[in-house]
Amino acid sequence: MYTIPEKQQHVFNAIAYMIEKKLLDMQLQLLAHQHPLKQVSIQYENISNLQLLAQIHEKLNALYQLLSEFCRAYRVPIQQINFKKELNVKANFLWEDITGARADSMKGYGITDAVLMDDYQKKINAFTNAINEMIRILN
Repeated sequence: MYTIPEKQQHVFNAIAYMIEKKLLDMQLQLLAHQHPLKQVSIQYENISNLQLLAQIHEKLNALYQLLSEFCRAYRVPIQQINFKKELNVKANFLWEDITGARADSMKGYGITDAVLMDDYQKKINAFTNAINEMIRILN
């Protein structure tokens, strides 16, 4: 074990948390490819290659083992993640993306059909209202 000054400890913590978030993302992608999840505009191809799945699981386990060793060596504390707060952050990022996709921003793409843009803006407004409701639930 190393003695790391408190001022620098946050760097090691951030690296560990970043690695684990990315590993979690990889696991979620694997899950999405293996099991039917709610999908509308994206369709994940089913993975039928069992040997590939086994290799991926093996490598993910090895990466988690490396992360575990990293956390022990640098005394990275377990970060408690609040479900509502994390979803709230994700919902707010989604809100930012949706509100940035307003009809006015589409003019730069040469879309000039007013009826189309009016319909599009109504749908974007519906997304905005729905995500605002989600944010209210999470607060």
